[in-house]
Amino acid sequence: MVKVTMAQILSFRQNIGMFLSQKLPLPVAYKLNKMNSAAEKEAEFYQEKFNEIVDKYGRTDEDGNLVFSEDGEQIMIKEDFIAECNEALEELMDLEVEIENFGLTIDDFGDNIECTATEIDAIVPFLN
Repeated sequence: MVKVTMAQILSFRQNIGMFLSQKLPLPVAYKLNKMNSAAEKEAEFYQEKFNEIVDKYGRTDEDGNLVFSEDGEQIMIKEDFIAECNEALEELMDLEVEIENFGLTIDDFGDNIECTATEIDAIVPFLN
């Protein structure tokens, strides 16, 4: 088992696609897929808690719909609760969880895989 933060889980999920689309040795592909499934469960937990925070602190219009920024990218937070919301979100992102790493090491991937520094940074916390 490896302890990682929820932020690392989200980064892993965002960057794992490159690894999953590569031709890997069968044991590596299997273990990586199992790790991805475990991370997906944690990401679902994150999404549930994130939605609870948004429901609690998000600004709504007269119809009860969330209000977004002009660019549509961010949910607007009730003015008196911005600090409290940020604290709740930071606590969620810093939450430590345990994920089985299935004994994978960087060497298991071989020399034929090319990846970005961001992609490798996302997977390293999950390896031995």
